Amino acid sequence: MKYTIIMFLACIFSLNLYGQNTKVESKSFQINIGYIHLSNYLNGDKYSRFKSSVAANNGETSMSGVSLRLTIPSEIKYIDFILGSMFLVGDDRLGSTSWTPGNTNSDDYTLNGGGVYFGISPKLKGKYIGLTSDFAIGAFSFKEYLSIFNNIYEPFVDEHNLKASYGLGAMSSIGMFINVGKVGVNPSIIGIFSGGSGTSFTFYGFDFSVTYQF
Repeated sequence: MKYTIIMFLACIFSLNLYGQNTKVESKSFQINIGYIHLSNYLNGDKYSRFKSSVAANNGETSMSGVSLRLTIPSEIKYIDFILGSMFLVGDDRLGSTSWTPGNTNSDDYTLNGGGVYFGISPKLKGKYIGLTSDFAIGAFSFKEYLSIFNNIYEPFVDEHNLKASYGLGAMSSIGMFINVGKVGVNPSIIGIFSGGSGTSFTFYGFDFSVTYQF
């Protein structure tokens, strides 16, 4: 929440300072390469923790990775088209409190995913500073695998929960950009929805991109 407030205050101040006196550059293709981080908090489920103390708390897990996006100019003044992809790797842990042949009290947890998407990018552009937003649909796939096996202590647990989404999903973001010549930065707050196969995920986080205009 603090990150959101600071970002928007900075955007408003910057646009008020520069917006009236800047010349909007002609539209050009732009490529964004960024670091993306997503929280799994909204998908948290304490059921496995109720069954076993060794289970991962998936509400505290997250994913990080790389985003790549191409911005294509349109004929509409404040709207561009976007085409992008992302790849994320999350917590991947193997915990074992006790293991001998035929006797174990262990757990395993994996979270990762990614996708490709296309959409529109409404913007308020100045020459150096502006506001950005993205609204896109695409093919997203995420998986969250949880395994617990305990045959030593009561209550005994044998759980293998494989959650995976694939197919159509949606992405939206809001942020700001700062350009110096052809190079710039574009930090944004991002949200992703991915469904399919009887499972759905909702992630939120941030994407900090470096941009280059052709």
